[in-house]
Amino acid sequence: MTTFKLKIVTPKGVYQETDVEMLNLRTTAGQIGILAHHIPLASSIEISEMNYIDANHEKQYFAIAGGFVYVGEEDTTIITSAIESSDEIDLARAQSSKQRAEERLKLRQDIDIIRAEIALKKAITRINVKTTHQA
Repeated sequence: MTTFKLKIVTPKGVYQETDVEMLNLRTTAGQIGILAHHIPLASSIEISEMNYIDANHEKQYFAIAGGFVYVGEEDTTIITSAIESSDEIDLARAQSSKQRAEERLKLRQDIDIIRAEIALKKAITRINVKTTHQA
């Protein structure tokens, strides 16, 4: 299968630059799969699980904190505030984050509900990626 260049950028710099056969992610318009020679595309990414098949035909799984994807003629770029591979996710930390967000939502006192809901969604995504796709 033909590969294409995937570049993932976070506020800390280039997180990863690699050749992939297929990229799967959830945009605000729905779940999409990107192969080499995909038509140009620009879209927002939801907080979700993302995966790709690398040049060695192995599937790699990530928790992505939303962002933006741009598919060009030769390469694809993802810009995100945070991304973690299944190997990088600290399960205990993710479970603790989930519990804190749930407690904040339960109290609903002088908190930013939207921020708590986003934190909860990120934590659940990280937990799902870690528990479903452990190496």
